[in-house]
Amino acid sequence: MKSSVYRRDKILEHLRIHTFVSVSQLAQELGCSQMTVRRDLKRFESEGLLDISHGGAVATDKVRLEFSLAERSTSNVNEKNAIGRAAVELVSSGDSVILGTGTTTLAMARQLRHRNNITVVTTSLAVVAALLPAEGVECMLLGGLVRDSSPDLYGPLLEENLERIRPVWAFIGCDGLSLEAGLTASDPRIARAPSIMLNNASRTALLVDSTKAASDAFISFARLKDIDYLITDKGMPSEIVDAAADCGIEVLLVDPGLSSAESCGG
Repeated sequence: MKSSVYRRDKILEHLRIHTFVSVSQLAQELGCSQMTVRRDLKRFESEGLLDISHGGAVATDKVRLEFSLAERSTSNVNEKNAIGRAAVELVSSGDSVILGTGTTTLAMARQLRHRNNITVVTTSLAVVAALLPAEGVECMLLGGLVRDSSPDLYGPLLEENLERIRPVWAFIGCDGLSLEAGLTASDPRIARAPSIMLNNASRTALLVDSTKAASDAFISFARLKDIDYLITDKGMPSEIVDAAADCGIEVLLVDPGLSSAESCGG
């Protein structure tokens, strides 16, 4: 019989992919009794990870959300980590920083937790979780509604709170970047927040890997000229890099294999 840890991992993996698990199928795959599977499912139900149904269980939004974030976080991970490292180099002790949502700003947060005397304001539950162990970082989470598809906050309360924040730095991401549409987001519920961040910060930086280039998401929330820094990898198309430099934007191109960024304009 497989260990309880192995069973737990396999059940959660199945839930994240298929959203429904069958007691009989799991018992067969795990080499254990259906009673053992039902006990495991009951435990998961008490943790809010699933709802028991006839013959099996259905994943809750908590599991689907966690899997969605984990899946996106493993995409272009080297590029995102390099972008995050370059962004952190811009931050000085005593700075106030606002971090938007997304896996690239999350990569920056993981680097930022090694700094001291930094205040971070964010709209992302994932960023807060990453910064909790950081003794030198004071973290402020703004209130709002929790998005159902991602651990982000949105809504009028969030936007009202954002209007009061005047940070030294704003670091944001985007779902799409093109010369025609500028910075775009796939979900209109969160598009207003980064626009406010850009307007209120003394200095602004877009953190985006090259896979977001030359594609437009659902809604535009800023123009390329609205940012002060573009931090991206060397795969970013030259027309976007050149256009940013022509706008006076400082472009930092990172190499995932190296620890430093190359400046090419501004």
